[in-house]
Amino acid sequence: MSASAASPSSAHDRSALLSEFDRRDADVVQLTIDLIAAPSPNPPGDETAPAALIVERCRALGLPAPRVIGKEPHRPNVLLTIEGDRPGPHLGFCGHTDTKPAGDALDLWTTDPYVGTIVDERLYGLGSTDMKGALAAMLFAAEWLQRHTDVWAGRVTFMFSADEEYGSRFGAYDLVESGAVDGIDAIILGEPSGIHNDWDAIRTVSRGASCFEVVVTGTQMHSSLSDSLGAVNAVEAMARLMVCFREELTLRYPEHPLCPTGPTINIGVKTEGGVGYGVVPGQARFYSDIRTLPGMDRDIFREDIETALARCSSVLDGATARVVWPDGMSWASATEIPPDHPAVVAARTAAESVLGFDVPIAAFTGGTDAIAFQGRAGIPTLAALGPGLLPLAHGPNEWVSLQSLREAMRIYALTVVEYCQSA
Repeated sequence: MSASAASPSSAHDRSALLSEFDRRDADVVQLTIDLIAAPSPNPPGDETAPAALIVERCRALGLPAPRVIGKEPHRPNVLLTIEGDRPGPHLGFCGHTDTKPAGDALDLWTTDPYVGTIVDERLYGLGSTDMKGALAAMLFAAEWLQRHTDVWAGRVTFMFSADEEYGSRFGAYDLVESGAVDGIDAIILGEPSGIHNDWDAIRTVSRGASCFEVVVTGTQMHSSLSDSLGAVNAVEAMARLMVCFREELTLRYPEHPLCPTGPTINIGVKTEGGVGYGVVPGQARFYSDIRTLPGMDRDIFREDIETALARCSSVLDGATARVVWPDGMSWASATEIPPDHPAVVAARTAAESVLGFDVPIAAFTGGTDAIAFQGRAGIPTLAALGPGLLPLAHGPNEWVSLQSLREAMRIYALTVVEYCQSA
């Protein structure tokens, strides 16, 4: 890759430019705290508070006025575009503004999930790592890029999207369907890229997902007659079926070097059944969540599910069972961006410059908005380059290290410089 004459051509030049972020080290933490205090649990799904805060901070930072688009007023997507001094490629960054709800784990939080709390260089709060910290880092990277348009070419668009936690229909898919991402050459997602340590990998694979239900039907009747009339308890049948189904399920899939353990199978992520006291349950259902690999085929996958269910017919003991494939969530193909793609090379180069070590390539264990951007729109998408540890997401006492927030804004800015002089 050849650098343009105006680009920072040495480690010394980069260090001098990036030192300007020192004055924003406290600000990126404070903005993350402010975003945590702008609730956006999904479900139910309402991102107006963080979106309004992002628009306000763009104004305060002297950035161009962002566009706000959305299918519904309470599901806004915010797009901020900055132009370099010269023509060049168009790089996108995306982070989602919604979070999972605190849910049943609320009582396990040791701090208020909506009050960012700093303890031992960790910022605790709902969405801190997934992924309001990345949003804050993107805004300050944007500010730096706006001041230094002479060191990069082309265009960068920062997308702050809705609805990632519940299928992205109002977020990434809306951006694709509306044409908002047309012309973008590559996209980098700010999902937390650490598993054991911050920045322990740049994640080029976004695993796909299949979510489905199994409905078990028995005999609903007065519970006092169950022994004499031979009722079939749908909940009991479901319990036996779940155990058998997990044992019998064998998925066919191509081996992948970045996914050595294969698909992730979670049977019974949610269960439903029964009416109440006095009634034998006539229907029950369990929900399952399977994370798929690049190259897996939907029809083969569904055949494997139906085969496992058929093998368990004997445990139903008079009940029946069928699979329901919900619209919009039953299949999303995995995506992968090549490790030698210019966006990946730029991200790795930037990360090494900031962190001081080579960051390896790995897979993101979950699904991401890459499924929409790459799977639907065909835009090469890097699944995760962000602060924080994924195992802390979707659980109590979520936190992000202050250091990773500071590093993220520098990495994002330098990634643009690297990509927009080489792509």
